[in-house]
Amino acid sequence: MESITLHDAGSAFEVYCRAKGLSPKTIKAYAHAIQKLRTYLRNGKPPSLPTTVQLRSFLVALSESGLSPASVAIHARSLRAFFNFLTADGMVDRSPMDGVPMPRTPSRFPEIITKEQARRLLRAALRNSWTGKRNAAMLTMFLDTGMRLSELIGLNLEDVDLRTLTIRIRSGKGDKERHVYIGRALLRSIRRWLDVRGFHEEGTPFFLTKAGSRLGLRNVERIVERIAERAGLNGVRITPHILRHTFATHYIQNGGDPFSLQRILGHSDIKTTMIYVNLAGVGLQEAHAKASPVDRLLT
Repeated sequence: MESITLHDAGSAFEVYCRAKGLSPKTIKAYAHAIQKLRTYLRNGKPPSLPTTVQLRSFLVALSESGLSPASVAIHARSLRAFFNFLTADGMVDRSPMDGVPMPRTPSRFPEIITKEQARRLLRAALRNSWTGKRNAAMLTMFLDTGMRLSELIGLNLEDVDLRTLTIRIRSGKGDKERHVYIGRALLRSIRRWLDVRGFHEEGTPFFLTKAGSRLGLRNVERIVERIAERAGLNGVRITPHILRHTFATHYIQNGGDPFSLQRILGHSDIKTTMIYVNLAGVGLQEAHAKASPVDRLLT
């Protein structure tokens, strides 16, 4: 049962991942980890499936090669998913990763920008031109919804509903559909953009180039970089993902609760969302003072 080569097993896993609808980024990470393992095991012939001891040695070798702890952990998680698939599919009796401890990664808070830097960024984005109104709407949407870059450029015209003040995200992580909400400032920014946008057919990208095509990932990253320069935020790293972290942190600081934030961000695990509670510096004593049941009963 276990005579299958690592190459054939990897090909079967990739077909499974595509059929399941995993994101191209996730599939690429899985394939990269399996390829690195194949290279490590190769000894003049196609490698067979590794043992637990070989997998432990592989992760140690990655660490000693200078790869960061976070990158080693990504490789380990990818291989665990791979061997779990092989076990479930009956290609192996048990996963050799069961005896491999997952590498520890140092806890690290995400980068954010301050509220004042966010104000400067939004002011710098305001322009009366076609591209200026588009870019201002994009920046405001990042900071008011916390959506990912891939989610923003994946929006179509019909996904933004100004009647219900909701935005439907259909291209979220793991292809999970969710809704985020439109605040007053974002509503004004969206309306200014729609007034000049053109191309009002359903199915067209919400944010597009002047030629009517969908913006690319790097297009938007460059737009954010240029607006940051215009805002005088030289030396401050600002990316769409940092804007997502900024939204989440400011949401908690402004009184939002982590369970609502989890749904807005599309996190499958509340532990991921709780990072922003720690980052926001919201103390338990302050939270209790606001929500004390008995204090509220006696006032």
